[in-house]
Amino acid sequence: MKTIRLGNGHSVSLKAYVAAVKSVDPARTYDHGLTGWAPVTGREVLAQFHQGVNDRINRHDPAYGKGRKWDPAWQGDTARAAQWLNTPRRRVYVTDVPYWLRARVAGRLVHHDD
Repeated sequence: MKTIRLGNGHSVSLKAYVAAVKSVDPARTYDHGLTGWAPVTGREVLAQFHQGVNDRINRHDPAYGKGRKWDPAWQGDTARAAQWLNTPRRRVYVTDVPYWLRARVAGRLVHHDD
């Protein structure tokens, strides 16, 4: 029998899981969702089901969660640089951008001596 392990550690049969997904009414409001205790719409519950499926699929990838791009510092530096680079009329200096992005955005950067 095929089973699915849920986030709370319980296992359910694939048949029961599919039946639960099909029974969700997108127009209805539920007392709580799959990831919290606040009232949610059926559309949000379906999104949580899909997010859980994608998470389980991705965890089977040996590279999932590994590498420099998973580092919170890399994520923060890249997000900050993107925000600065996408702000109109902002002067972004070479030293403000992480070294791994400098070559890609060299035409948009300003040197301190300019």
